[in-house]
Amino acid sequence: MVQQLNANIWQRVEASARADGKEAYFRLHRHRFAAMLAPLRATPGAAVLEVGVTPGQFTELLVAAGYRVSGVDLNPEPRRATWARLGVEVRKANLERESLPYGDGQFDWVVFSEVIEHLVYSPLPVLREFRRVLRPGGKLLISTPNELYAKSRLRAMLRMLLWQSLSTKAEFRHQMLLEGDARYTTHSRTYTMGELAWLVQEAGFRVVQRRYEAPWEKVGLEAGRAQTHPLRFAAKAAFAALTAAVPPTRSMLLVVGQRG
Repeated sequence: MVQQLNANIWQRVEASARADGKEAYFRLHRHRFAAMLAPLRATPGAAVLEVGVTPGQFTELLVAAGYRVSGVDLNPEPRRATWARLGVEVRKANLERESLPYGDGQFDWVVFSEVIEHLVYSPLPVLREFRRVLRPGGKLLISTPNELYAKSRLRAMLRMLLWQSLSTKAEFRHQMLLEGDARYTTHSRTYTMGELAWLVQEAGFRVVQRRYEAPWEKVGLEAGRAQTHPLRFAAKAAFAALTAAVPPTRSMLLVVGQRG
């Protein structure tokens, strides 16, 4: 079994992120990365297709853990140097317009993290493509923001009580000005656990794992933050305590489906 990645590997990836100017992104997402690695640990050396690889930090963790990694991305060109450094081939594809550029049954895992919420149309054709490129018994791992996240729900309730749109004026204008492939830089919709599991089943998978994870709640609770940012720390700690007690209110959904 692949063991928990040691501290040296995390430090190495953090150093790479710092050199790349992506240290803030790594700090924000490292707990998500840890949650995603957990289901993969029983399959050392597996062939993994990561769909949506930019900026490459989770890709680097997968490579360091010994997986055979391939990638697909909407625009891999700007980070070709990263893929070359990691020894990972990343192919270009628009999931909603093209088939995956791989043959049938090539992979043990497909990892689809924080992407499904960006798709404009129904994700079912995309999920069926993932099933096609998986070997029999292969697995799909999806993570996505939880529509029922306590912080998001409370924000929506407050805006409704104030008779306001659920989106701020800035959010609305930002979304409306996105055209072409830039549309994929914003969320089209979020999902509940029931909805996400239904989609995975409808695409022909058997759901073998569903978990509510709390990666975003942990950001801002690092050692020393109580002294440097006391009010923000207190608010984060309150949300973390709430979601710890009530799992369906946590910030992230994680579902694993298996191809029969």
